[in-house]
Amino acid sequence: MSRISLLAACALCGTAAAQPAPTPIATYAIVVGSNAGGPGQTELRYAEDDARSVGALLVELGGYTAQQVDVVVHPTPDQLRDRLARLGERVTADLAAGRQSRVFFYYSGHARAQAIDLGDAELPLSELRQRLFQVPATLTIVVLDACQSGAFSRIKGAEPAADFSFSSREHLDAAGVAVLASSSGSELSQESEQLHSSYFTHNLLVGLRGAGDENGDGEVSIDEAYRYAYHQTLLATAETAVGGQHVTFEADLKGHGEVALSFPRAATAAIVLPPQLEGQTLVEDKRAHAVIAETYKARGAAVRIAVAPGEYEVIVRSGATLSRCEVDASGAVELDHCRSEPIVASTTKGGAWLSPNRISVGLIVGPERQDGYTANLQAFGYVEQGLAPASAGISIAWLRRIDRRIWVGAAGSYVGMPSWKETVTGENASQKLAWSTAALAAVARGEQPFAASGIASRFAAYAQIAAGLGIGRTVLTNAQAMTYDDNYLGPAFSAGAGLRVQGPHLHPLGLEAGYEFDYAPVIKDLIGDTHASGGHRVTLSLTYSF
Repeated sequence: MSRISLLAACALCGTAAAQPAPTPIATYAIVVGSNAGGPGQTELRYAEDDARSVGALLVELGGYTAQQVDVVVHPTPDQLRDRLARLGERVTADLAAGRQSRVFFYYSGHARAQAIDLGDAELPLSELRQRLFQVPATLTIVVLDACQSGAFSRIKGAEPAADFSFSSREHLDAAGVAVLASSSGSELSQESEQLHSSYFTHNLLVGLRGAGDENGDGEVSIDEAYRYAYHQTLLATAETAVGGQHVTFEADLKGHGEVALSFPRAATAAIVLPPQLEGQTLVEDKRAHAVIAETYKARGAAVRIAVAPGEYEVIVRSGATLSRCEVDASGAVELDHCRSEPIVASTTKGGAWLSPNRISVGLIVGPERQDGYTANLQAFGYVEQGLAPASAGISIAWLRRIDRRIWVGAAGSYVGMPSWKETVTGENASQKLAWSTAALAAVARGEQPFAASGIASRFAAYAQIAAGLGIGRTVLTNAQAMTYDDNYLGPAFSAGAGLRVQGPHLHPLGLEAGYEFDYAPVIKDLIGDTHASGGHRVTLSLTYSF
């Protein structure tokens, strides 16, 4: 979203700079991103990244130099005022030297109806408008993209009627001003957790990389970028919980001619999607494990997407088949060399996580912790039983995914510890102590896949912690075969790490192997010693995702 807007605006400025003109034209861009949330607002994830991405694309394909693009992240209102003042000085100097100037301003972050929010402070929209129009530019392009947090889809504006990007147009329309908005006045704008960007920004960037070049001239005009972003964003959001999102654009560009936003023909590398390719297509940078482009490719015309040199994987979904194609930039996708696999499970954009729930059943084994309690048993003549005494038990857990790498849930376990036996001298009899510990705990886990795609994506490292209630039990059987059964309650903790492997082709079954340290100080004796059940454990679990 933010990314999109920025991109549009940037390209807009860059194009103007590349167009032949009777007098020199200087172009400048201020790109602002702020993740900070104010009172009652959740901190954003992608506003600052979107600003950086838009700034980078302006330099890569928009015709800007790095010195012409001022990317400002997490600013205070005073810092933003200072950047605008410096911009005004540069444009004023150009005007005095007889050069025309075009200015692009972009903002991605939180906002309220009449102001942009920069953390705990805000900059009124009326002041922003005044400061922008004090800059004596020939053309000013303004993109305001304000987002707030949601669950899988992040929406902009608390209510549709308060949509900041759209309503801001009414306050900024003027001669020589263009305003791009990510949605209409009755809609909410959405971000995609899967794309790490807004739907609108992502699609605008893809269009500017060449997918929106309708006439094949190697340039993407503002009209071409708008049409591409409009259709692709509407398609992508049609199945989300929030609903379809309609991109809007208004401009008074009289006398400025057609404005090009990007020049994908100038890229040093590109991926070509051939005419016969058809389906939902995703281009992934294998080095960065990042999605470069996601678009619906129709049969009948080749599509050229400008990229940086490197290795890429193109994933095409058509019907019930998923095709994976390895390609180096620059290169064309060769469909005969793609490998196909069936689609076992899927999710809609903006929907819930793919298989967000997981159940695991596992085995636990390891030596029991020795402490003052076990030392007292030895002092009374008890001996731990077994050739290699070890505790062993089972566990069951339920986890739910709440973030790309974060899972939370609950777990239960039961572990039987090695029994202790005392031989009663002269009576040819013995006493035996059997004990066990159960635990009910809340669990938090972090997982990091080895890769975003391919075989390595099935493997992940994990670390987790758990805390809850421990339930201890001891059963003492004396020489006369009388039993004394006692139960104890106390805290239980564990921490561990391990490796996880998921079945192929989105298969729901998986396997985990790891280490954990358990600590449950619950079992007490008559002289005041407490046994902290647990110790070093090895775990092996079978998992099922759904």
